Amino acid sequence: MKKPFERICAPSRKSLAVFCLIVLVFSLLPLLYVSRYNHPTGDDILYGVDAHLVWQNTHSIPQIIGSALQGVAHDYQIWQGTYAALFLMRLQPTVFSEKLYFLTPFLVIGLLLVGYWYLLCQIRRYILPLERYEQLGLWSVLMILSLQWAVSPKEAFYWYNGSVYYSGFYGITMLLFGLLCKYIFTRRKTVLAGIFFLEFLIGGSNYLTLLWTMLVLLLLTVWCWLRKHPGRLALTCAALFQIACFAVSAIAPGNAVRQATTSGFSAVKTILFSLRQGTAYLSAWLNGWWLLGAMLLLLFVMPAIGKIHFRFPHPFLVTAFLYGIFCTLSCPTFFAQSNTGPGRVLNVIYYGFILTSYISLLYLAGWVYNKHRDLWEQLHGLYPVYCQLLVLGIILQIFIGFNDNTIKFSSSVQALRDIVSGTAAAYDQEYHNRVQFLENSEASDLVLMPYQNQPLTVYVGDYGPYSDQGSNQALAKWYGHKSVVIDYDAP
Repeated sequence: MKKPFERICAPSRKSLAVFCLIVLVFSLLPLLYVSRYNHPTGDDILYGVDAHLVWQNTHSIPQIIGSALQGVAHDYQIWQGTYAALFLMRLQPTVFSEKLYFLTPFLVIGLLLVGYWYLLCQIRRYILPLERYEQLGLWSVLMILSLQWAVSPKEAFYWYNGSVYYSGFYGITMLLFGLLCKYIFTRRKTVLAGIFFLEFLIGGSNYLTLLWTMLVLLLLTVWCWLRKHPGRLALTCAALFQIACFAVSAIAPGNAVRQATTSGFSAVKTILFSLRQGTAYLSAWLNGWWLLGAMLLLLFVMPAIGKIHFRFPHPFLVTAFLYGIFCTLSCPTFFAQSNTGPGRVLNVIYYGFILTSYISLLYLAGWVYNKHRDLWEQLHGLYPVYCQLLVLGIILQIFIGFNDNTIKFSSSVQALRDIVSGTAAAYDQEYHNRVQFLENSEASDLVLMPYQNQPLTVYVGDYGPYSDQGSNQALAKWYGHKSVVIDYDAP
């Protein structure tokens, strides 16, 4: 029997998996608790106002859906072609009740958690013979890193329009990848139907996840034809369907209208800038937390790698290829806007970094294992030393994290700071005071004071100083006034 000190310094893989799960659960608590102070703003009101008024007058679900579809058709002509995202934007929770907006982070984080879990379930079932606790540990590590160091937590989880559009659809993309994995091995018609449905949704979403999906489908299709896989015709149809959905989104007249307001790069310049920007992301994100995650992932995955007979050929070519796949996430914003994009875009790029970098690491580890299997077996006896290094690394990284502020700016700590400092509650009170004024004022033209409290996590995107701005007009329409402006010059 291990002594207490040995159990701490050389825990079993199962104990480490449980530890990672506990850390994940506790890290979620402040992220979800602060949602009680979360409220709609800006585009939430702009896209949801018509459906909200329909709901107020009719309480009819079919009429709500009809209103949302009309809005999608309107925006398809004048703004953008992302039909699925536009439809969901018009059904944001406040359309039905102000009290429901707190569900936004539950929905977005839930999609990420479920998407990754389902993908790992299919990998465990058909590719890597992981133990269930190893899958649990792997999932926990991936989710901790993805959620805690998202570039902009407020745009990742708390702003319905921006969060669902990017982080939410990234979670749906992980679900699709899981279904593709399952179909390759089962060829079930129900799975194929699910693939087409998710493709339809992703085809009307942001172009980052859509581009990734098309690339994965094309690669799988080519692989299936080379291997003469029985499902190659079905996957070819799936790939063509995804391209067709992309075409429907891309040819929208509204895209040309919107593009006229911005200036993008050429295709060649987009690729070059995306490849260069990828190195900047690697420099920023290959840090101590990533290294700890790598050590844990190797601990959970290597036993399963040792059970399969795949040789992991051409590891450096695969690594370079995965780097290229990662860099494609930067292409849409460089092509459309000549820049890296806002925080909600960078969140998706960061999720993609976590996924592709660890796939590269595990592929390299598999290659090394097959090249030096005997040596690896001898090193198995050093498991206690590896665990001791891991425990030491965790302690050391916590000290480093306090010093370089990576702990301070982790999502959960930011949420805790909002809660403990009272900033989130103060913003919540300001919001309710404003709503009370909007509901009770009999004036036609209203002047509002800007929010004084700006939480770190809860999204606060206030309205503009001019009554003819779209979000201001929507706010006035929502509460039955002629005009609403924010007086930013008020003392």
